Amino acid sequence: MHTREAVVLTKNSPSTAPKNTIRGNTKTTRENWLKEAQKVLIEEGVEHVKVGRLAKNLAVTRGGFYWFFKTRQDILDTILTNWMDSKNDPLTRIINDKNDTPLDPLIRFFSIVVHEQSYSPALDSAIRDWARTSSATRDAVDLVDDRRIKALTEVFLSLAYEQKEAFIRARILYYHQIGYYAMDVHETKKQRLNYLPVYFKQLTGFELPNEALQKFKR
Repeated sequence: MHTREAVVLTKNSPSTAPKNTIRGNTKTTRENWLKEAQKVLIEEGVEHVKVGRLAKNLAVTRGGFYWFFKTRQDILDTILTNWMDSKNDPLTRIINDKNDTPLDPLIRFFSIVVHEQSYSPALDSAIRDWARTSSATRDAVDLVDDRRIKALTEVFLSLAYEQKEAFIRARILYYHQIGYYAMDVHETKKQRLNYLPVYFKQLTGFELPNEALQKFKR
């Protein structure tokens, strides 16, 4: 597992303008531009994230963009930086309660990927596609993947697996989920919950407690 201390995106750091400041007489905020750029990235790919396109979608002039971002690359760097931020990534915060039982972090991981409420698999997939054409984005993806696998490895270690097996189990669980998204598997929520106990046992080596299963179904 490779460890990367930092990822340099471009020579210029992303704009540090306040998130929702309205500048001049524009009709938009910085957050409006970011949300629209992220939407286009997810739906159409990075090559379509262009200033003119975003301005048209927001029904404003291109000039409004430059109140908040220096260049197109600036907004792309901001999206990537936000995605990389561990504070925004629930998959790296599965170990967060000193009162957890040993299985609670794994139950939390499954809850995140089943309910998709605090995590966007669509954004993950879009950034992975972007990484095919950008070495900086590839480095960012590798860093985030390493961080998530490290968190899962720690969970399996706490469940008394040896180091190597804990690491491999972490990779199997994580790569399984990434592959699920990459294949764009379509299942109803009912189907996913029906399969959940089997997936949990096969991927973790433990039975999913019935109490946890009932919480998933609420």
